[in-house]
Amino acid sequence: MGKLGRLSIGFCLLAALAFAAQCFGQSSLVGEWEGTLNAGGNEVHIAWHVTAGAAGVVTSTFDNKDEGVYGIKVKDLVLTGSKLTLAIDDQVEVNGSAANIRGTFDGTVSADGNEVTGTWTQTDPQEEPPAEIHFKRSAPQAPSTPATPKN
Repeated sequence: MGKLGRLSIGFCLLAALAFAAQCFGQSSLVGEWEGTLNAGGNEVHIAWHVTAGAAGVVTSTFDNKDEGVYGIKVKDLVLTGSKLTLAIDDQVEVNGSAANIRGTFDGTVSADGNEVTGTWTQTDPQEEPPAEIHFKRSAPQAPSTPATPKN
């Protein structure tokens, strides 16, 4: 095998390891979260659902509980260390009409992994200024390794 072949295999291996590490980090977010968005003095109650599929791919959706808007899909979820970035680009039904929702959430996961605080910036429909959101895990995170049964 030539030098170029070894470089290609090495690059593919590094890319796979980086992707696996990112999926592992994201899986720490799996669960149900409850949050409050503070927009200009108005509180909006938000649910955040984070699930992991069979291949370990993490997906998530949001619900705006106060306005009855459910299943807002997160397009991209990136967790690097404790820094979390979410991108939303979805079309949902609001009061019987289709509405686009686009924006980003930039936040920080707490050291214990049970809280996330950050800022939601909505770009469609345009909303200013960005809104603060604070999420808490609504149920304790399941242990990452199963307990050993005692005989």
